[in-house]
Amino acid sequence: MFALLKDWQGSDPTGWLMSEKLDGWRVMWDGSAFVTREGNTLDAPEWFTASLPPVALDGELFAGRGGFNAIQGLMRDGWRGLTFQVFDAPGAGAFRARAAYLKAIELPAHVAIVPQVRCKGVHHLIEFADSVVVAGGEGAVIRDPRSKWQAGRSGDVLRWVPQNPALNRR
Repeated sequence: MFALLKDWQGSDPTGWLMSEKLDGWRVMWDGSAFVTREGNTLDAPEWFTASLPPVALDGELFAGRGGFNAIQGLMRDGWRGLTFQVFDAPGAGAFRARAAYLKAIELPAHVAIVPQVRCKGVHHLIEFADSVVVAGGEGAVIRDPRSKWQAGRSGDVLRWVPQNPALNRR
């Protein structure tokens, strides 16, 4: 049900789309409920789901950089302080078309589309990931803009966590 990341091994990422690798709870909005990677449905409050579209959205519940350990407590407290950060819309078409679709749909204030930046090459990716780490984040994700959505791991979605490559194994 989820597209999963593989590790970037130094291949040329020129022309791929890159974004921050968020440290949140990976969830899928299936059009009516949030579902975890384990297949559990989350009991989200009505205010959080009311304005979400009836289409699948892939993303993470996020409590800000360094906020991973606070997510469960925020969920217990009515989900205030959480955002849903969306990075894909599973379905037909290439990732570039799915990313354009995400920019065109109306979403509530607590839902954001994760910005994608066209990668100019290996040095650009490394500088981008390093800047995310300096700001308190984890690293970068790169996606082939031509890739079709598919569940499981593929070479079309890669992660780079420069400060601790062992994190790439999660």
